[in-house]
Amino acid sequence: MACPDCFRGGKAVGDPQGSITTLHGLETYVAVTPSTTTSQSTIIFYTDAFGLPLVNNKLLADAYALATGFRVLVPSVIPGGPMSPDVMPIMDKIMTPVSLFNVLGQASRVFNFFRAMTYFVPFMYHAFPSNKACFQGSLDFARKVKAELPPGAKLGVAGFCWGGYQSINLCAQPAVEGGSERLVDAQFCAHPSGLKVPNDIVNAVTVFKSAVAVAHAKDDYALPTKKIEETEVILRQKAGTGDGENGFNYQITIYEGVGHGFAVRAKPGSSEEADGADTAKAQAIAWFKKWL
Repeated sequence: MACPDCFRGGKAVGDPQGSITTLHGLETYVAVTPSTTTSQSTIIFYTDAFGLPLVNNKLLADAYALATGFRVLVPSVIPGGPMSPDVMPIMDKIMTPVSLFNVLGQASRVFNFFRAMTYFVPFMYHAFPSNKACFQGSLDFARKVKAELPPGAKLGVAGFCWGGYQSINLCAQPAVEGGSERLVDAQFCAHPSGLKVPNDIVNAVTVFKSAVAVAHAKDDYALPTKKIEETEVILRQKAGTGDGENGFNYQITIYEGVGHGFAVRAKPGSSEEADGADTAKAQAIAWFKKWL
């Protein structure tokens, strides 16, 4: 989780069209769907570390809802609250290269490093993605949403960075404790953080045969591409090609020239990341429309 790009990136510009409500005890952003939609299926959008305060997350949820017609819920589920977007320019100052002999520049980096620690330490203590409290809160919310869906409706989950851990691991959970029905029908995540790879991804695909899609950044500090390639080898052995053989459906796409966070927080001025974000959005929308 604690790679530099986890807390860097660009802030999107736009006005979210949805609304904030309280759902199952959590502040939740509800994205607007087209007035003509008849679908009863729902997507739960588990955010990156910046949560609801980062407008990018709401705008992306809006895009999913408008393109699919599914209700999209973005719960504020991070224990202790999300990371403040104010840390993003601080991280940029830390990561900007400075000559070894630039005394003022090096002093500035040290100063900003300690500023960043005032954000990181409390967040990582309360909200490291694999912390039991993090996952339990995500699981409880998903089960409550699943339970209220009308007959025939399906549940999708999307996850980014911090939320990628949640969405992947929810696929290996039953709809009710001790049950045999799957909780998640379809999952999409981009640049997930904190995963135990390959086990978490393999279990997401095989335990309940959820449809799993992953958008992986080739230059991801948090999840090396070699690990993803090893995961694909194991998946082919256990679940075939992912095209429905024995009921297994999965899709792993490696995005060249992009880093961790690209699907939500494309770096300003990077056409590669902007294009990658658009393509990942299209990947997610197509996946959810196929399975929900």
